[in-house]
Amino acid sequence: MSDEEGFLMNLPSHIIVDVLSRLPAPTILNCKLVCKKWLSLISTPEFAKLHLSRSTPGLVVFQHERVRAEVCRLFEFEDDLDHADLHYDPVIKFDLSVSLGISRGATVQVGSINGMVCFRNFDREYDALCICNPITREYIALPVLDWLVKFPSQVTYGFGLSRISGQYKVVRIFHECVLDPTTGAFSSIPKSECHVYTLGTGSWRSIGGVPFAYNCRSVGLFFNGNLHWVIQDLEGSELISCFNVEKESFQPFPCPFPGERHKGTLHSLGVLAGCLCLCDNTSDSEIVIWVMKEYGLKKSWNKEFVISKMPDFAGESYEMVYALKVFENGDILLTGDDYYLFFYRNQTKTLQQVEADPNYSIQTMLHVPSFVSLKNFVIKENVIVF
Repeated sequence: MSDEEGFLMNLPSHIIVDVLSRLPAPTILNCKLVCKKWLSLISTPEFAKLHLSRSTPGLVVFQHERVRAEVCRLFEFEDDLDHADLHYDPVIKFDLSVSLGISRGATVQVGSINGMVCFRNFDREYDALCICNPITREYIALPVLDWLVKFPSQVTYGFGLSRISGQYKVVRIFHECVLDPTTGAFSSIPKSECHVYTLGTGSWRSIGGVPFAYNCRSVGLFFNGNLHWVIQDLEGSELISCFNVEKESFQPFPCPFPGERHKGTLHSLGVLAGCLCLCDNTSDSEIVIWVMKEYGLKKSWNKEFVISKMPDFAGESYEMVYALKVFENGDILLTGDDYYLFFYRNQTKTLQQVEADPNYSIQTMLHVPSFVSLKNFVIKENVIVF
């Protein structure tokens, strides 16, 4: 052992932990192989908590490949100051069918919190969820509810974290829908129910009916202790639904344009620079991004960005746009509905697509890599390491 190596090995444990916790997750994974002491230090809940407090968001991307199974990849941002270029080589990659045993139907992302990703895998006869940490390579499968959703009924999910208790929860909202045979629109919803799964309990529980009826296009967005959905009522009016994860209750939430009616749900929610935002996709010529400067205050909604759609960014692939991240130079990373990633370049006021493989579609959300272990708070579930 060289003098330099001996010096590193003999440093006090708290200094080693402080240094290692500042490194990117892939580098830390390599550090676990250096010696038993480093492996032991990195494997503690205290290290995971410290690293999480310093970890910066990247992207988790589901690639739905035409010839192979669905693949999950984690990407890092090159530099928050350098117009948001991405590492094209993923820092983590795994095949969901091999690693998590997902081999049927479609897979969608429900949410990502503190390094853990909630997946939904479903088809007409199957609907299951699992929670996975791609860094620790652990996952749990949630119990499957004993009844399925059949068209035209609706179901949506959300993944959240209680602000006080620190409990991770999955929320499932179901609406039994009836269609008007003449118009094809929802005419009534005779039954609705909300189920909550708290990690560690091993079972779902019903918290009763839902105080509204809606047609929801996307999963819930977790922000500021609440889950948010853009919803559409029976009259076609678009609103925002808010679910308090700690109290497990629904509450009113201000919308920048309450009660507007559209043929489909064409507004999406996101978080930009620490503020709730809403993308208005109802125009064929532009994307309007509203930002809520003060959370929960209706008058703080501000029309922050108006992005002109270029001819190459038209069509169904860009009908529903989601804002992912704004960078310090004003560039914005966006994603089209299931297909593409692209940047809005603030200096040139143009859109630029991120290089993509035409053989697959993608789903993307922000993800903070972490070493938080499911084993630290899961009690009744079986944690599987892959």
